Amino acid sequence: MGDSQYSFSLTTFSPSGKLVQIEHALTAVGSGQTSLGIKAANGVVIATEKKLPSILVDEASVKKIQSLTPNIGVVYSGMGPDFRVLVRKSRKQAEQYHRLYKEPIPVTQLVRETAAVMQEFTQSGGVRPFGVSLLVAGFDDSGPQLYQVDPSGSYFSWKASAMGKNVSNAKTFLEKRYTNDMELDDAVHTAILTLKEGFEGQISGKNIEIGIIGTDKKFRVLTPAEIEDYLAEVDYIFIGPRICSKSNFRWKTKSSIGGGAVEKSKRDGLYIDKRGKFRSFNNKKMSRKRCGSLRGRGWKYGSGFVDGVFPVMSPTGQKILDLVQKEVDKSSIWEILDTLPASHTIWDDIINVAVQLRLNKQWGSIILICEWILYKSSFKPDVICYNLLLDAYGQKSQHKAAESTYLELLEARCIPTEDTYALLLRAYCKSGLLDKAEAVFGEMRKYGLPPSAIVFDAYINGLIKGGNPQKALEIFQRMKRDQCQPSTDTYTTLINLYGKERKSYMALKLFHEMRSQKCKPNICTYTALVNAFAREGLCEKAEEIFEQMQEAGHEPDVYAYNALMEAYSRAGFPYGAAEIFSLMQHMGCEPDRASYNIMVDAYGRAGLHEDAEVAFEEMKRLGITPTVKSHMLLLSAYSKAGNVTKCEDIVNQMQKSGLELDTFVINSMLNLYGRLGQLKKMEEVLTAMEKGPYAADISTYNILINIYGRAGFFEKMEELFQSLPTKNLKPDVVTWTSRLGAYSRKKLYKRCLEIFEEMIDAGCYPDGGTAKVLLGACSSEDQTEQVSTVIRTMHKDIGTVLPI
Repeated sequence: MGDSQYSFSLTTFSPSGKLVQIEHALTAVGSGQTSLGIKAANGVVIATEKKLPSILVDEASVKKIQSLTPNIGVVYSGMGPDFRVLVRKSRKQAEQYHRLYKEPIPVTQLVRETAAVMQEFTQSGGVRPFGVSLLVAGFDDSGPQLYQVDPSGSYFSWKASAMGKNVSNAKTFLEKRYTNDMELDDAVHTAILTLKEGFEGQISGKNIEIGIIGTDKKFRVLTPAEIEDYLAEVDYIFIGPRICSKSNFRWKTKSSIGGGAVEKSKRDGLYIDKRGKFRSFNNKKMSRKRCGSLRGRGWKYGSGFVDGVFPVMSPTGQKILDLVQKEVDKSSIWEILDTLPASHTIWDDIINVAVQLRLNKQWGSIILICEWILYKSSFKPDVICYNLLLDAYGQKSQHKAAESTYLELLEARCIPTEDTYALLLRAYCKSGLLDKAEAVFGEMRKYGLPPSAIVFDAYINGLIKGGNPQKALEIFQRMKRDQCQPSTDTYTTLINLYGKERKSYMALKLFHEMRSQKCKPNICTYTALVNAFAREGLCEKAEEIFEQMQEAGHEPDVYAYNALMEAYSRAGFPYGAAEIFSLMQHMGCEPDRASYNIMVDAYGRAGLHEDAEVAFEEMKRLGITPTVKSHMLLLSAYSKAGNVTKCEDIVNQMQKSGLELDTFVINSMLNLYGRLGQLKKMEEVLTAMEKGPYAADISTYNILINIYGRAGFFEKMEELFQSLPTKNLKPDVVTWTSRLGAYSRKKLYKRCLEIFEEMIDAGCYPDGGTAKVLLGACSSEDQTEQVSTVIRTMHKDIGTVLPI
């Protein structure tokens, strides 16, 4: 029977000295798609085939190369689910090492720990070996490293290796091609040629994956477009630096503005094609770096001319941009623009300038440029120009100008796009003109354009920014009724909305709905959900979503880490927030101003004002300028400790730094003096506030009413309350509750009921704090029962019960 009778036992050796289940695991690896790795002199490359089982599979959901740490990546051949388990275990091991030693885990040690996990599964009952082999690429203090780990748990360092179904041919090819002085780019070319050897069909950027790490010690997976560039270099032999390194053949062209000469390298635009003939390509159509687009910084609604790609400015375009940014006189700018020739190149330059101004949020300058195109130039404006102008008018809340621009677009016989309607909708929403916003949908139907997700997203976004979240939720339901599939952006916006309203349970419900509709969450979606739990201090739930984000293949950015830090901060765990802060730095993500603000807030909430100041000073030491918010958080930390002198010093420091004090800062000082019983100082600040440029808001009077009420100065409290209408301020639930609290502490039950009735008559609904204050006024069980009944009855109609 040979070894077959031992094939179902993992822990029993066969007579030939083999663990047959491991042999089967290696067979699974050999049946997998080909993967390979090459160690170059200045980095490491790993590559793999990525053939999908069906054309219906979403290719973006299949990721065969993953990063374990910022400087270590891994690829596999074999069973994908087993690979995901090992990736998760390796990442946790790397994080544990960093938390203990405060430094990145060495490549060799992480490989050893991963191999130990795989070996453990070869000698334990009730489990099976992992059906994968791994190629681990990393760069640490020991230089570039490449390791292969097999199902048995054995691992070796390699110069180049391959695995999978075409392993024999791949290794033979690598043995012929490999050299010790190979550069990273050459290694990428060799990896592509090796995959091509046994590749069935046409190789492209979509059916292979490549990961690289160089001397910057940052592992990254190449985008399909970057792979296509490398494929082009393999297909077309470029005239590279090795051939033309001594050539100084250059040509000069005159700039349209200023007449300055601009030097360009002619050889950069030449290559030899497959027939051996010289060809050229247009440098203007190439990105500034290999496939280098700055994602998310382009035209927000994707009008088809930028689609998220950062504009590459020509010398002429740069001079136009500098002119518009420096010159303030409209007529002077128009006179200079009039001197430009009416060519396609100048048109491209002007549009690029307008897009760049949009990135800089210089709406006035966009209006200046686009109005020159419309009213002064000989150019015939297209929909791009009108859309830019619509966007600028909308941002400046000039809905009438936006409306006029739309009518001019129609008169010019330009065909409006869905982006045109989205921008017009947003302009109306920002100005609170909901009737006109609704009319936009009718206008779309008139031209045979059914409202798309882009248009609905703009409507929802505009309503939220216009302070009408309830209407935004209604439009979301209408969107679904109209059979318009909500996009990832739609769900992300609404998850963020629920988070801000402290309704994390609704945010999570929407997240589950999103996934059930096969709508794939992106990193912004996960971050919004983490933020929703963070605002309520639910750090465990926030960390769970954070882990799900990582498992989905998203590398956390500074916003995601900040959201998780905020969760620990609000939950009262400052050292938990500090641990996330440290982990963020270890993973190669640089903290920003918000990160330091969160740490100042975390320590301040926990009463650790000295640690809060250390975080504040560290921010300044790194060259990050503290804002008003930064100072406010430090002020709050010392305010909680009752340190008046330090708080006054912080306010003085803000003024010396040129920061303008706002009402929030003054309110904080009022509250501090009031809590410490320094009413005279509090009244001095109030007087200075009334005489100065600071406008007292309802929060200001809430603080005063609360302080005077606690101090027992009922007459002063009532005087302030009665003066609110004369100051055009409407009492909110905090105002009424603070007033009620003053009488509740004295057990004046009847007076509390009278004020409560006034509150209801004024149309202000009580919250949980109001209920507690009312119950505090009760001195008998009958009174308690009466208050409970009244509150529950009142809230029955709106379907909520206060936490009594």
